Amino acid sequence: MHAPSTTTSPARRTDADPHRCRSRGGGTLIIGGGPAGLAVATVLRCHGEDDLEVLDPSGVWLDRWHPRFAAQDIRHLRSPAVHHPHPDPFALLAGSGDGALVRAGQANLPTTTAFARFITALVATLELETAVTPARASRLDLDPSGAVSVTGSDAIVRRPARVVLATNARRAVVPAALRAWTRHPCVAVGDAADVRRTPPGGEVLIVGGGISAGHLALGAIARGARVTLVSRRRLVIRRYDTHPTWLGPRKLRPFAAEPDPERRRRMIDQARGGGSMPHWMRRGLDQAAEDGALRLRQRRTVTAVEPRDSRLSVSLDDDTTAEVDTVWCATGGALDASTDPLCAALRQLAPTPIAGGLPELDPALRWPGTEVHLVGAAAGLLLGPTAGNLVGHRRAAQRIAATVRGEDPARADRLTTGAGACPATAAQRASSTTRGA
Repeated sequence: MHAPSTTTSPARRTDADPHRCRSRGGGTLIIGGGPAGLAVATVLRCHGEDDLEVLDPSGVWLDRWHPRFAAQDIRHLRSPAVHHPHPDPFALLAGSGDGALVRAGQANLPTTTAFARFITALVATLELETAVTPARASRLDLDPSGAVSVTGSDAIVRRPARVVLATNARRAVVPAALRAWTRHPCVAVGDAADVRRTPPGGEVLIVGGGISAGHLALGAIARGARVTLVSRRRLVIRRYDTHPTWLGPRKLRPFAAEPDPERRRRMIDQARGGGSMPHWMRRGLDQAAEDGALRLRQRRTVTAVEPRDSRLSVSLDDDTTAEVDTVWCATGGALDASTDPLCAALRQLAPTPIAGGLPELDPALRWPGTEVHLVGAAAGLLLGPTAGNLVGHRRAAQRIAATVRGEDPARADRLTTGAGACPATAAQRASSTTRGA
């Protein structure tokens, strides 16, 4: 198992030695190097847990997160600056300089540049640069005793004390009329949609009514394209994707008290309500429509697609058509533990109720009867509708770290600030002060 380096190391871990051991054991294995996995690694390291390894095909942290900002021309986060992977909510604010924050209502939102800078410093401070192994978890198994093993694409079988599944693997939700066209060169789905590929002076049709669709529309318009935005319902305007009351006991207590996982699943759906966008984005779209750069087609669906030379003709359910150079589908994705291959052994040997794709977990976010923890949106039946957001990642990480320390995970699910949030960095600062004196 990897131990953190105390010397300067490259950010990408290679494990290229052909004579390396083919089996590793002990510690914590995190599958997925995105924000959910980083939050768990951060909180564990903050509390002195050095025996951890992360599997991610890229070999680096947030490999898909930062490129998505560029692809959608995202200038700042939707979440406030107190939401991030570090256990201290004020850690990002403490290190932010001029121009690092954007004011939105009563909240400060970090710019994507400031957030990336914060993540880089966080990883370096906690010596997490080389914690990520460039490998994919190809198989997760349980033996009759419940012990877990993970086989990686690097042919190493890992037998950790615990596994944290942080992949948040989602299946793209694509409208029926577009499913046969997802591989067409003029069609891009989900993360493949990129404003940097906007056809100059061309026509772009975007399907979706959430914040990703809005970012893509404004980004394409800024690059000279005319955009048709098709949404199956009226655009929903919200500052955040979930109301802030879901961060406190007013909503979370009755949610936790509900014994029926199917009802809790419906409560999550009602709270999130599908895609939405903030007020500033809707104002930008309205201005673009007034300028003639945007055609907004609300409560409409795509019914057919036909090729027209190098373009596509897209028909809507009101019998209108649009001939466009490219189609971007920003209709989100669905997480489903009942079909996730990494959960196959869990489903077979340790069955638990699965409601709308989300598994019922124990208070430590473990798949019951195992040492496999799930974080991100997969923890929604326990953490509520913000489980897949940055604040939900931090809450999950605090529960898991408390479990590793032998403490009550539910009591750890709370705000912690100052030195108590990250004892490891507090000790580093104290040591540096002592040496300086």
